[in-house]
Amino acid sequence: MRRLAASFDLQFNGAPIDPEARFVVATNNYRAGGGGNFPGIDESVVILVAPDTNRDALVRYIVQEGTINPSADANWTFKPMPGTSVLFDTGPGGKDHAASVEGVNIEPYGDGADGFARYRITL
Repeated sequence: MRRLAASFDLQFNGAPIDPEARFVVATNNYRAGGGGNFPGIDESVVILVAPDTNRDALVRYIVQEGTINPSADANWTFKPMPGTSVLFDTGPGGKDHAASVEGVNIEPYGDGADGFARYRITL
């Protein structure tokens, strides 16, 4: 098992992760098979292979619950990278939601292609 907590300031419930702590990571078969070279995740550490796709599991959950609240709750952040920003395009209706996203500052950045709106997140 690779130890990443100390080198990346990882936290769980607001406290630094104990380097001896163990977690189960739920992911898709691509990532679990080593796709993307995600540190510490490959076929050698898989504990369960389910027949469900991520999409099917989500659909079943939404149908079971009837209503869900998909709002962003700021449970993660980007690592600050001074002088760096990310641009993305979204539908024009995105302007109605950008201000309500917690944990990041999303600002209008002009027009994108084909009627989309462009926004910037400063890291």
